[in-house]
Amino acid sequence: MRVTNQGMLNNYLNNLNRNLTQMSKYQNQLSSGKEMSRPSDDPFAVTKAMSLTTTIHQNQQYLRNIEDSMGWVDMTDSTLGNLGDVLNRIRELVVQGANGPLSDTDRGAVQDEVEQLVDQIAQIGNSNYDGRYIFGGQATTQPPFKVGEYGLEYNGANEDQNQMLVREISPNVTMEINVPGNWIIQGRNQEIPIDLPTTLNSIVDALETGDTKRLGGELLQQLDKHMDNILSIRSEMGAKYNRLEAAQSKNQYETLNMTKLLSKTEDIDFAEKIMQYMNMESVYMASLATGAKILQPTLLDFLG
Repeated sequence: MRVTNQGMLNNYLNNLNRNLTQMSKYQNQLSSGKEMSRPSDDPFAVTKAMSLTTTIHQNQQYLRNIEDSMGWVDMTDSTLGNLGDVLNRIRELVVQGANGPLSDTDRGAVQDEVEQLVDQIAQIGNSNYDGRYIFGGQATTQPPFKVGEYGLEYNGANEDQNQMLVREISPNVTMEINVPGNWIIQGRNQEIPIDLPTTLNSIVDALETGDTKRLGGELLQQLDKHMDNILSIRSEMGAKYNRLEAAQSKNQYETLNMTKLLSKTEDIDFAEKIMQYMNMESVYMASLATGAKILQPTLLDFLG
């Protein structure tokens, strides 16, 4: 095989360009901190990194859903606690009003306080979280409770399909986070035969007429059922909050693991890349030095 100067020069230039390309690759990796700058660098690794990135972003959205749900459930539990306190105060007043020797003036004062507490129940029932009314079902923009001509009224969502707020907390896992106002009025499955507004109106009427027997009997029993209902709903809210906390921990753990795996897939080892770059730089400089010796001096170089 005949070796010519032109052939040597072509091989030299090809090898020099290859070394320069490799050195440029290490420079890009060091400046970006990533193994791949384009899909062609490593199609399998790029596909894996894109899949991990997508899953991490999804998990971050699920975490936002979980945190919003935790705030909603916590606000609901706190509000139900306030509502239970008001009902407990009304119960104390009912017991006090059922006391036979109570004067008409004192019974009137009790009646006035009960009426104020009914207004307070409506105010508590219109509590909101992040600008959304928590007891209105899917009708979160309008106050669900008011005190009208006939006492306490609920005007939130009533249809089953509009009562619940659902949040997706992980892939294909959803959770109902709210308490519709009609659960407070008559129980979750309407198991309380006489609703809360009717009971409260009857208490006010009995105080006005001095019906101590009814106050100390059926009305007190009705009120106790509503208080037990509030406690039952609060218990459910506590269980949901615990579940959300567990989902939050699981989400954060999964995101951390996927982030580590993504880092292993696409991030570089800086110490290793710096060593590889310095080695390639030495190779490139040696290539340049070698190129100067490809064409040896001839007699023509000395003819002037």
